[in-house]
Amino acid sequence: MPHVPTLVLVVRPWNPFRALGSTVMRGLQLADMVRPFLEGRLNVRVLPFRPDIAPARALAALLPNGAVVVFVKFAGDGWTPDRLAPVRRRAAAVGLDVVDLPLSEAPLDLFDFYISASMSGRRALQDALAARGRGATPVALLHHHADPRLDGAEPPADRGFGCLYLGARENTIIPPALGDDVDVLEVRNAQDFAANLGRIGAYSLHFAVRAPAEPDEGAERSYKPFTKGMTAAKCRANVLVNRDADDVEDLLGADYPFLAAGCADEDIAATFELARSAFGGGDWRDAQAKVQDIDGL
Repeated sequence: MPHVPTLVLVVRPWNPFRALGSTVMRGLQLADMVRPFLEGRLNVRVLPFRPDIAPARALAALLPNGAVVVFVKFAGDGWTPDRLAPVRRRAAAVGLDVVDLPLSEAPLDLFDFYISASMSGRRALQDALAARGRGATPVALLHHHADPRLDGAEPPADRGFGCLYLGARENTIIPPALGDDVDVLEVRNAQDFAANLGRIGAYSLHFAVRAPAEPDEGAERSYKPFTKGMTAAKCRANVLVNRDADDVEDLLGADYPFLAAGCADEDIAATFELARSAFGGGDWRDAQAKVQDIDGL
């Protein structure tokens, strides 16, 4: 019987009542999503581990010889070359899925390869590695998927115009003038998402405005994947987002109509009114097609 290699996604151990989004989405869900496409060619396992709780040899003992090991976001915390040595002796390669970690929190001298959840983050990682003399280190792009529990969800046939912000309220900018027009569903972890799952598809416009990074943030800057756009695509909705948000123009195109010029209240409000007036018409449907194009990336 031919040898089947193994990919091991190492995640932070989770509290079942407050699981980290990265543990669930980039670990458990991602493994479930890719297994059907890799059957017989690659085994995929998810292992929870923290090096400050158990010795690294305990993780190494769970690895098949020649496994490719990917630490997912915070699971990469606390590792040093010495701590990682038992894992390296068993693994063919060891990498880090940075997701959206600030570069200052990503150990850029430790891993064989890196994964980014955003195009802008990938470029920044490549630049940061090159500055350390590691320009040949592979940096892969793996877009952040929408929650697969939204797969196949059909919007209500009578869905009218409605706008949703799904996330932590402090991470967005909703002008006071739109306070009654944008519904907020507070989602901070996987459990919050599950609790609101049945409500998400009722909205035809997803609000995704996020303040851009300040120029002086440097390595403290976090590069955010366009997960809200992916979620809107699953819901067959449009998305309102600021033009300078990470990856937005790369994914939707500079001519997508519902890109706010900036994060000033008047820019956001004007874009919202444009979307509301376009609802159901040709421009709205053209915009929906652009959002649908990013589904499955």
